[in-house]
Amino acid sequence: MTDIQQPPIEKLNRRPRTLFARSEKFRLSAEIRIIPRGLVMAVAALFLIVVGTAIAVNWNDPGPRRALFLAGDLTAVSIVVAAYIFLLAYINRDAKRRGMSPTLWTLLVIFLPGTPISGSIIYFLVRKPLPYHCPQCGSTVRAEFNFCPQCKRNLRPACPHCGHEIDETDRYCANCAWELAAPAHPEPAR
Repeated sequence: MTDIQQPPIEKLNRRPRTLFARSEKFRLSAEIRIIPRGLVMAVAALFLIVVGTAIAVNWNDPGPRRALFLAGDLTAVSIVVAAYIFLLAYINRDAKRRGMSPTLWTLLVIFLPGTPISGSIIYFLVRKPLPYHCPQCGSTVRAEFNFCPQCKRNLRPACPHCGHEIDETDRYCANCAWELAAPAHPEPAR
């Protein structure tokens, strides 16, 4: 029988390096601006045309009251359709800025079996993180990079003792308590 060599215990305790090292700051106003203004205006114009036509055609039918009820129903349906159109536009633009295939994801959201929302849920679960700027040289780097391709800066520093990912401002490793170099920006005394 052959002896199987076991890896040292400290290697088994290592956490895998995270893919999402940078947290994204979510601002609704910035996310809404991704939807093209032309599309918003076109949907608003179509809504006014549809509701105006429905009211004009049905105004004298059994009375204006029915035309107003029809306008309310059309408004409810239009809101749902507009929200779906805006969701498709958002996914298309968001996929492009994250370095994913915008056409593929738009078609996937449209044609995925099930509800029209299931494709968008899948997109939001598997989308890549946003690229960010290297703190040293300012070039754009993807979130899965460990080093900047322009200046070779380590974007994911690790503890030299145990290998766990650390923050640049940490004085001690949170995993093994190894003393790290003094932080670049020491905190003021209180």
